[in-house]
Amino acid sequence: MIANRSVIKTVIVTAVCLSLFIMFALIYKQSIVEIVDVWVMKNISDIHKPVFINIFTFFTTVASRPYQFAIFIFFTVIWLFGEKKWIEPLVLGICLFGIRYENHLFKNWFERDRPLYDRVIEITGYSFPSGHAMISIAFFGLLSYLLVQNYAFLRSYRKYIYLLTALFVGSVGFSRVYLGVHYPTDVLGGFAAGGTWLLLCVLLYKWLVGIVERRAY
Repeated sequence: MIANRSVIKTVIVTAVCLSLFIMFALIYKQSIVEIVDVWVMKNISDIHKPVFINIFTFFTTVASRPYQFAIFIFFTVIWLFGEKKWIEPLVLGICLFGIRYENHLFKNWFERDRPLYDRVIEITGYSFPSGHAMISIAFFGLLSYLLVQNYAFLRSYRKYIYLLTALFVGSVGFSRVYLGVHYPTDVLGGFAAGGTWLLLCVLLYKWLVGIVERRAY
């Protein structure tokens, strides 16, 4: 019964995240939203300082592709070869490769140009939704969830682990606006899309674990 309630809650939150993404996808071209986007970016550019630029460049770098794949390979080796677990690396791989492909599809679908106002770093490609926001919340969110689920000594600290993950992901998202490469709606839309994929991967993980447990009996 408790497991069923957990699944139902996850499905509901997934639907909410998907609805938010659809909302951002529908409104980001509205003139009032574009005005707010530009206003936020101009105000953020007023607080550009070398120390902050270095800090947020660090966050955006840590959440980039090389680090994502390095972390994925690291835990895949531990789980697959060290602990003989296959569900965790499988679901984490589906999460990472799936979310990257989704972001590529979405960007080519919406084709929103990147902001030109006071850009700190140079980057190519389209803007909506933010890949860093979308991929970070899905990948690092799922990784923290899998760590808590697999290691009993971490469960008593799960609130702190999830909080630190949220702060990191939030900092990554803000870094994209601060560095001038994304509008706020790009980041919010990315979080909504990535959150949807994260929760779908959580549901997949629960389903696979349930199958394995039933077969064990």
